[in-house]
This record gives sequence, structure tokens and C-alpha cells, in this order.
Amino acid sequence: MLRFHGAWRITVVGKNASFDQRAVVRGPYGTRLLPGRVGATLEIDEESWTLSLEHHLWGRSWQPNLRVTPGPVTERDGVRSRLLTSNDCHWPDKPLDYVNFVVRLDQSCAPAPVLAPVRAARPVDALPPSAPRAIRTSSSGGLGAPTPASRPAATPASRPAAAPVSRPATPASRPAQAPGTNARPAATPW
Repeated sequence: MLRFHGAWRITVVGKNASFDQRAVVRGPYGTRLLPGRVGATLEIDEESWTLSLEHHLWGRSWQPNLRVTPGPVTERDGVRSRLLTSNDCHWPDKPLDYVNFVVRLDQSCAPAPVLAPVRAARPVDALPPSAPRAIRTSSSGGLGAPTPASRPAATPASRPAAAPVSRPATPASRPAQAPGTNARPAATPW
């Protein structure tokens, strides 16, 4: 019994047996049978399902084939395929690698997803000057402070320029300290 996943088409491509042959698919939605006539097909589309190949001995019930050999998976023109060969039972003088029943499984390969081009987001600085920009400060949201919705938005053109801070110039040299004294020069006012 072999386990498969997804959508596959099963086709009988060869039968060289005195006994009837069939393929049996078991999945969550029940059991389906594919008769062993060359050209017969069965389509399966379930998340997980099993496949077994069986034969019907005269006067007995259906039995699983003795050996089922999965071939390599091949891919051509967007279709993934795999052959399953089987030997139903052993008889004296019958070669062990004798093939009684052959089915082919075909699956459409999903095309690679086509990705749409992604546009880069504009940075905030790239917004036009007329676009409102919210500025949050640590004093926002205090008691009596207007809410952001009622506060007018500040734009670069309406912000007041910061006043320059004036500081006294640094003296070119400091008065010398007398050797061996702990006196310090007077502190500068800045």
C-alpha cells in the first residue's frame, strides 16, 4: 500500500495476467475501484489517500499483489508522472521480476507563483509640505491639554525658528596660578 497526497490521475497502462486486476484507492471520502482494463482512468483529489494493486484468483477473494514497485518520478511539460509495476503472485517457473499489472500516476505541477512588483513606501520626509504631520511631545495628553484632533497640525513652514543662544566668548588665556598655592582662578560665568 502506497500513500499519496493531493490530486492525481491513475491510468491503467498494462496488464499481462490471467487473473483480474484492479487498483484500490482508500481515503477519507471512501473507497474507489479502478478496473484493470488498459486505458481505464480514475481521478483522485484528496489531502491524503492510499493506493493498493490487487488481483482476483479464481474462486477466491481479492488479494493484494505480492510485489508493487514504484518507478522514479519524472516531470515533463508541467506533468509529474510515476509508473507502478506489480507482480500478482508466484508460481513455479515464474520469474520473480515478472510484471502483471502497470498503472501510471499523473499530477499537474503547480506553476511557480507570479509575484506582483512591490512598491516601496514613501518616507515621511517625502510627503508634500501641505501634508499634516503630528508631533508628539512629553507634555501632550496632560490635564487641560488639547487632544491631537483639536490641536492644529504643525508643518515645517509654520514652525517658529529657534532663537539663537548667546554666550560670552571664552577668554584667550586664564590668569596664571602662583606655584605651590591651592588658589584656583575665578570661575567663568558660563
